[in-house]
Amino acid sequence: MTKWFLVALLALVGAQSPSDNEVAELTTRVEQLTARVEQLKRERDAALNISLTCGAFSIDDNLLQQLTAKVERLERERKFRERPRVAFSAALIDSRNWTSFGPYTDDETLKLKKVITNIGGGYNPETGWFTAPVGGLYYFRVTGHVGDSDYLNAGVKKNRENLIAIHHKSKNTRGSASNAMILELEQDDFVFFQLWRERGLTIGDQGGITTFTGFLVSPV
Repeated sequence: MTKWFLVALLALVGAQSPSDNEVAELTTRVEQLTARVEQLKRERDAALNISLTCGAFSIDDNLLQQLTAKVERLERERKFRERPRVAFSAALIDSRNWTSFGPYTDDETLKLKKVITNIGGGYNPETGWFTAPVGGLYYFRVTGHVGDSDYLNAGVKKNRENLIAIHHKSKNTRGSASNAMILELEQDDFVFFQLWRERGLTIGDQGGITTFTGFLVSPV
């Protein structure tokens, strides 16, 4: 078809009828040019595809970064929710009437009856003991109010070992004392608040002013 097109073209411009060799040469030339044009088209399309692909990769990278950040945040939240939650707080009595305890002839474990919080079930108001449901670092705080004797001396023990104490001496005034600590516990270690057996020591409460509080800071 290309050959006869070239012959007709030459006739229209008034040229002599070309020889077969000339037609063949022109045909070859046109085919070469056509092939070159097709090659350039393919190269152009390939370059365009590469550009689009790179753009898509760029978008995917940004999306991947966003998804990765979201997954990491959700993983942190999951771990936070799954970590053990342990906390308790109790007051000596559940009454607004002033009540004084002591003195005692032996160290007396205080059984704080008004349980305000007991997440994890570690505190037992019947024994006054907090038993660690999991090992970890715990925070404890005690506040004691002087009873009727005007002398207070009490402390916190872990597995019957003295750790911290509170002391207050007041004359005709019902003063109080507080203390706190960070303590590492193994699972099933127990901690409790005691009024010591020294002569004349008392501790009192009215509306929750003598308290024992603790919570898990971090499991280990």
